[in-house]
Amino acid sequence: MELPQGDLFQLATARAAWLARRHAVLTTNIANADTPGFRPLDLRPPEPGRPVLAGPSPPTPVLARTSTAHLAGMPALPPPAARGRPGEGWETAPAGNAVVIEEQAQKLVQTQLDHQLATGIYGKLVALTRAALGVGV
Repeated sequence: MELPQGDLFQLATARAAWLARRHAVLTTNIANADTPGFRPLDLRPPEPGRPVLAGPSPPTPVLARTSTAHLAGMPALPPPAARGRPGEGWETAPAGNAVVIEEQAQKLVQTQLDHQLATGIYGKLVALTRAALGVGV
């Protein structure tokens, strides 16, 4: 049985996808907590009137190989939708690193709670659709 893909299903799916991308950016910030000069990034929240998933993202730039003996470059991180945060009063380390583990942990917890909410809403929509179709839950 295939479920109808209405606006609510698309909205819940898009929100969960955005939260998964944000989780990846935040974990990258934590992984680079000791990298000199690293600046933490975050994704902009979706805006009303702008599609959450606006289609395929532009290609990610890769390092050019100047010799066949060189290894292929990794895609640039973070994703193109990520942006640096404005000054929020968090400190910067003497090495230029501005990652604050506590701040990133707060954002990760909020992202996890939002993801649980999005998947819960999606599950309720599936149950509601199944009940409307007369299929056992």
